Amino acid sequence: MRIKKIEIKDYKAFYGKHTIEPDGKNLFVYGENGSGKSSFYYALKDFFQSSTETLNYDETENIFLTQAQKGKGYIEITFNPDKDGTATDKKYFLKKNSKDTYVTGDTSIRDAIKLKSFLTYKHLLDIHHIKKDKEIDLFDLLVKGVLKHFKSVAVTGNKELGEL
Repeated sequence: MRIKKIEIKDYKAFYGKHTIEPDGKNLFVYGENGSGKSSFYYALKDFFQSSTETLNYDETENIFLTQAQKGKGYIEITFNPDKDGTATDKKYFLKKNSKDTYVTGDTSIRDAIKLKSFLTYKHLLDIHHIKKDKEIDLFDLLVKGVLKHFKSVAVTGNKELGEL
């Protein structure tokens, strides 16, 4: 499965609907402070984690929403090919009171969270600024970077790996 399109509405720094179309390519996100990079990261993190746990969507809503706008935000991701490898679009969503990231018979989003690989710029800088006499600590990079937010009842006792 490859991400074709990401739609984020009224989530953290995203006021209104925003569409990002990586179309299955690698995505490098950069920008000025306060431009929404972390909000984008957490939208993806929350989307995938919603397949294994319950999230409090109230805590992630954009703070500038009026009372009438509250509760209507969402994160929707379109994949192509779908979980079976068919070249068709398959959408999954996370909303305040509903989600289809955890559906009986479809474990694709739950499987994807086990394989996610998000690196922040801080982790990349640690590699870039390594001293000549030091080696890259791949264990630290994986645990504190890529798998920092991984959590599983069976494996981590429902705590984030980075916390442990």
